[in-house]
Amino acid sequence: MRDLNLLYVFEAMWRDRSVTLAAENLGLSQAAVSSALKRLRQEHGDKLFTLVGRRMEPTPYAVEASQQLLTALDMIRKASSSRTPFDPAGSRRQFTVRTRDIGEVVCFPDILHIMQRTAPSVRLRTIFIPIDETLAGLASGRIDLALGFLPSLETAIHRRSLFSQHYVCVMGPNHPLADGELNYQNFCEQDHLLVEYSGSGHLLIERALIDAGLRNRIRVRLPQYLSAPHFILSNSLLWCAPAMLAEKLAQYYPLVLKPVPLQLPTFEIALYWHDRFHRDPANQWLRELIADTYRVREL
Repeated sequence: MRDLNLLYVFEAMWRDRSVTLAAENLGLSQAAVSSALKRLRQEHGDKLFTLVGRRMEPTPYAVEASQQLLTALDMIRKASSSRTPFDPAGSRRQFTVRTRDIGEVVCFPDILHIMQRTAPSVRLRTIFIPIDETLAGLASGRIDLALGFLPSLETAIHRRSLFSQHYVCVMGPNHPLADGELNYQNFCEQDHLLVEYSGSGHLLIERALIDAGLRNRIRVRLPQYLSAPHFILSNSLLWCAPAMLAEKLAQYYPLVLKPVPLQLPTFEIALYWHDRFHRDPANQWLRELIADTYRVREL
């Protein structure tokens, strides 16, 4: 590739799947990115990215060539004696974070509040995809960070703990146990709601319920968290949920929270990122901002 700047355009298109977003994140005009993309196509003899719906998706050739091209750019960055600093105050970059709806509710309002002070034009986008796609997204740069309880993210992944959490038992105000004691025996006599998803550390809740002989008492299984209160309020169900989420939801729904009468470990909410972007100034800035957000909350 005669013009190494084209590598940056390829990386931006691979990450953002949009000429508009790539231009904004590179600090270039759309015309400049379109021109660079045209030169890339001529050099490789392939369209590289084609419009599918509203996104510019890579062609099979681009997918095949991506590993070599992105690795080459990574080597260039590592060989550079100086890195271009990230200017949050002037940046219009969009960062993509993989998280579930629990992360959006519990974490992102605080993160955005802090971000608006120092980076008023930086934007956040959340995405929720399976773990194997998350690994690929972090490696390629399409995803900047993952946030949550994700112990299955290990290979070539860095991790930074943000805060510890525990579980509570959630029920509606009309539940028979709402005004009484919740113990192991009457807990096991109730029907339960379970929020499930493979790859999440919260799988331990299902294991604990099954170990307690409650497999057939799991009446409702949901893939996400935010619909759970509606089931809880209209049915006599118990729900074991992360305490921070339950406390947040209890501000808007008349929920009753009690200690879980099972031996459940605490768990850590953490940030995860790929080794390729460990020293990337923009990625470092976002990681520090999120970590600072939770240091402030702990004071």
